[in-house]
Amino acid sequence: MTLQAANLSLSPSTASPFPAGVLEKLAVRFRPSGLCLMAMQRDGTLAYSDPVAGAFFARYVMPLVRDDFIVAEKIRRISHDVPALVFDSLPGILLAVCPCVERRQVTGIVALAARTDDFEAGEDLLRGCSRLSIDQGWLADQAQKVPGYSRDALARQASLLASMLHDQLKLSGMEQELNSLSEQLANTYEELSLIYQISSGMRVNRHAGDFFRQACQDVLDVMNVAAMGVALHADSGTRLEPMLYGSVALPDLTLRRLADQLLPTLRHHKGQLLINDLKSDKNFGWLAKHARQLLAVPLQRQEQVLGCMFLIDKHSSEFDSVDTKLFNSIANESAIYLENSLLFGDVHGLMMGLLHSLTSAVDAKDSYTCGHSERVALLSRHLATEIGLPDAEVEQIYMAGLLHDVGKIGVPESVLQKTGRLTAEEFDQMKKHPEIGARILADVKQVKALIPGVLYHHERYDGKGYPTGLAGSAIPLMGRIICLADCFDAMTSNRTYRKALPLEVALTEIRRCAGTQFDPTLAESFLRSGPDCLRELLRNHAEKSRKLLDLQETLRTA
Repeated sequence: MTLQAANLSLSPSTASPFPAGVLEKLAVRFRPSGLCLMAMQRDGTLAYSDPVAGAFFARYVMPLVRDDFIVAEKIRRISHDVPALVFDSLPGILLAVCPCVERRQVTGIVALAARTDDFEAGEDLLRGCSRLSIDQGWLADQAQKVPGYSRDALARQASLLASMLHDQLKLSGMEQELNSLSEQLANTYEELSLIYQISSGMRVNRHAGDFFRQACQDVLDVMNVAAMGVALHADSGTRLEPMLYGSVALPDLTLRRLADQLLPTLRHHKGQLLINDLKSDKNFGWLAKHARQLLAVPLQRQEQVLGCMFLIDKHSSEFDSVDTKLFNSIANESAIYLENSLLFGDVHGLMMGLLHSLTSAVDAKDSYTCGHSERVALLSRHLATEIGLPDAEVEQIYMAGLLHDVGKIGVPESVLQKTGRLTAEEFDQMKKHPEIGARILADVKQVKALIPGVLYHHERYDGKGYPTGLAGSAIPLMGRIICLADCFDAMTSNRTYRKALPLEVALTEIRRCAGTQFDPTLAESFLRSGPDCLRELLRNHAEKSRKLLDLQETLRTA
């Protein structure tokens, strides 16, 4: 019988008592001394032997150790408190064994095999050769290539083996703990980075769709899932259709059905929903046609559930408590954004209502300029968008357009509503309204950023405007934009001293005054819109204003 050493290598199924790499390190240490390292399971089964120990060990020692029931019986009896044991139950072979101990339990055996120092041909050796079908002379020749050991000499090696085994197992355990800790730290870092990234995008004026789209993409990158979605309650204050991102494509009706079922479920239970086998779930089994797993958590602030976030199909395994904990943290951060966004919307709506009321009061002083501030704000926003300003600046310019004439509160109505040409004194009174407006807004910190539009909307690009005579780029951009919008609306509206100019004529005037009264770059951008676009913009505004007036009249007479 010929036995190859490679066949005795430790397989994954039997590797648990011996951490990876430990046996190889020990084998390398004892091989130069003519010793063969072996490892046995608790029942005596040979699980590992040094693959390069030599032919004497591979063809004679290993097969005998593997098949000898006396060796197996002695190994089974080894206690955890025995540091090392040497026995010679096999012909011409000494075996020193050391227990591999974990929590006072023997989980495996590590052994050193050696040739006895009195190795010689005899009846026992002959029987061994016969069992293994090897030639006795050949075995004798191979034995001469291996140093012999006495019991005492091998016992000393066994003591060294026990010490090294203990150290290697301890080092291996520490290495495993270190690897586990490193993995946990890496995961924690990714999780914290994800939460920070989501938190950093929580600007209250950011659109909910944009925020949740970015949050979904960030989660997909970190949590190793196929898809993530968001659904909000209708009473959350945010009109947002259910959204889903990732590699799972749900039909619109299916996504709506999922959202309609998740929202009341999470609102009722106020806790996460974890399903790792959709096929066997009685409530969401219908989704198994499209997915395998579902994890959903509520977007909750105080006792109010504003919506939910959900994950579909984890790539590598099932959803677990770690996923649930992280996803709940993400949902909590997102719920804070959603709540703040709702509060911001309420405050913003209140402020815009007050601004519209204030501008309506200003316009009411002059029946000929009714709606002027609204139209200037609309045209200013259009121009700011055309030149590519950020959304936040566009919104500020719109509000400044609403307030640009607020200073007319301080101008006598006799001047505002005069049908003829103003006298020099009356014109001086009229020219004060930008400064009056700036003073009115100066003490309201929430609108201080709008003051340049109010103060400088009558400055001219050539420096001949008022109240300060600034020229060119020295005039704040907000003032230059509102100046152009204000003049365009003035030309296309009926005034006490003239009728409205046709829109095309007003555009011709803007082109003619580019570089003198108006910023030429802004004028070019405004003209690029074309008369049809501007006419449609003003027509839509007029239609909305008419509907609003009709509604107000209905409510007044009801």
